[in-house]
Amino acid sequence: MITVNFHGNIADLLSRKSKNGPLVSFHLDRRTSIKDLIESFGIPHPEIEEIVVDGKMVDFDYIVEDGIKIEVFPISAQSNFFKPSLLRPDPLEFHRFVVDINVAKLASKLRQLGFDTLLPRNCDDAGLAAIAGCQRRILLTRDCNLLKRKIVEFGHLVRAESPNYQLVEIIKLFDLKDKIKPYSRCFKCNGLLEAVAKEDILPFLEPLTKKYYQAFHRCLDCKKIYWSGSHREKMDEILLGILASC
Repeated sequence: MITVNFHGNIADLLSRKSKNGPLVSFHLDRRTSIKDLIESFGIPHPEIEEIVVDGKMVDFDYIVEDGIKIEVFPISAQSNFFKPSLLRPDPLEFHRFVVDINVAKLASKLRQLGFDTLLPRNCDDAGLAAIAGCQRRILLTRDCNLLKRKIVEFGHLVRAESPNYQLVEIIKLFDLKDKIKPYSRCFKCNGLLEAVAKEDILPFLEPLTKKYYQAFHRCLDCKKIYWSGSHREKMDEILLGILASC
């Protein structure tokens, strides 16, 4: 008999429920890795912070045997993705994201806060997983099966449905509040913004914009121009509300 105890919020993801809730017991009928065993219950491996078997930490390649007790712990705001661990020996260098189209609005909101965030268009699951793995990015999605791809080391299954609540969820989980640099990236393409002299962009400005605004920024990549108009005030109000919830 094998016993698996799923701790914290990953218990909510269990596809096979037990009368004992997050505590599942069963007989093993095949040889399998602990990664595949855990994912067979509907929990993608990027959601896992630590696995303990009979009191000893193990990695995803550990081969399961009958008669053991497994404890599975979730990633959390206390997780350190920049320090090598048994499950992730090659840590991240930066908080960089790639966002699935099913949470597309989250990408723009992360860029608004200054986080390097890709939103690939016309990209299948294999392509998204490859970007996450090869570019060392955190994959954000609502597709559980996408996160189960082996190449994906860092990722999160977004629980919230509203884009604003999704943003709060990500800020809390990855402890981003002190790393926010609002309006430093292009909402459209993710490029960095730089201050630009008004006289250098006059041909691209509408008459009323020329008349009433003096400070401008331009995307280094797509050349989109930004200024602090009435839309910025509304965005600031929303942003302050979001940060107050974090």
